[in-house]
Amino acid sequence: MFLSGYSVPISPYLQQVLSQDLNVGSMLVTVRIAGKVKWKVGSWVSGKYHLDVNCPAYLRFGNPTGGIPVGPALKLQLLQSCHVETALGS
Repeated sequence: MFLSGYSVPISPYLQQVLSQDLNVGSMLVTVRIAGKVKWKVGSWVSGKYHLDVNCPAYLRFGNPTGGIPVGPALKLQLLQSCHVETALGS
């Protein structure tokens, strides 16, 4: 079991769950992004938009075919479509 980082404390419960995922060989990871975006075209600047993204992904351990290598990264298998919401914000 390996977590990347410096002095990353984890609770005994989390260690237990991660060990189970490691034994099974896979883990469900939910990638969530929340933020604000705006863009500029020429001199026109858009308003700020809220952006909320929710992507469940399936991560396989120790299996070279568990993902698609893209440079130094790995593309994950999505279990379902990502849910993306945008709204005009202030």
